[in-house]
Parts: sequence; C-alpha cells; structure tokens
Amino acid sequence: MNVYQMDDLSWKYVFGDKSHTADNLKDLEFLVRMHGLKWSILDDDLVKKSLEADKNNFTGFYKVYKNGDFWCYRGSDIKSHSLQTLKKRVEAEGLKWSKTDKELAEKNWKLDLRKFNK
Repeated sequence: MNVYQMDDLSWKYVFGDKSHTADNLKDLEFLVRMHGLKWSILDDDLVKKSLEADKNNFTGFYKVYKNGDFWCYRGSDIKSHSLQTLKKRVEAEGLKWSKTDKELAEKNWKLDLRKFNK
C-alpha cells in the first residue's frame, strides 16, 4: 500500500492494480475504506506531517490550493497570484467555482485583496 502526494497537492492511493485519488487525506481514506481496500498507518510521524501539510492547504474554495505564491485550481493548469483573477479564469473555462468553507474562503479572499491594495 502506498499513498503519494501529487504535484497538485492532491493524494493518490495505490494498492496492487487499484488506485484512488482525492483532494485531501480524509477523503482519500474514506474512498479507500468504502471500496473495501486496506488502509493502515505505517509511520506515525509521517502521518502527522502529512495531515498538517494537508490542513494548511485548505483554502475554503472548491479545488483551490496554494502553491508558493500562486493560487491554483486542482486538475487544471489554471493558476494566478490573485484569487480574483483565478476565479475569472476558472469560470471562463466553464469550471465550478464555489466555497467549501465560507469563513475560511472569506478570510483568504480578504487577505488576498489586501495584498494587492497596498
């Protein structure tokens, strides 16, 4: 059993010829267990580090993650330094833009606006 973090900061589970991907570890674990596949912890320290990295990557927006100075839309090449610009690009491509956590999304939106209104 192997779990990998992908370039877009999503997670992939591989066990034999079976594989699953999810935006975060909790969703990945749910998918794996739901399909009756083996899920076990082999390294507690690595789990803690992975969960912390995963937690820090929640933005409050569907499929949006932060990678360095860029806001990125998971599963595409769309990225921008500004959340406003990212939203426009995502919607222009006909992709879904929504909030998954209203409070966190509003916090990130306001922080991002302040960065450009200096």
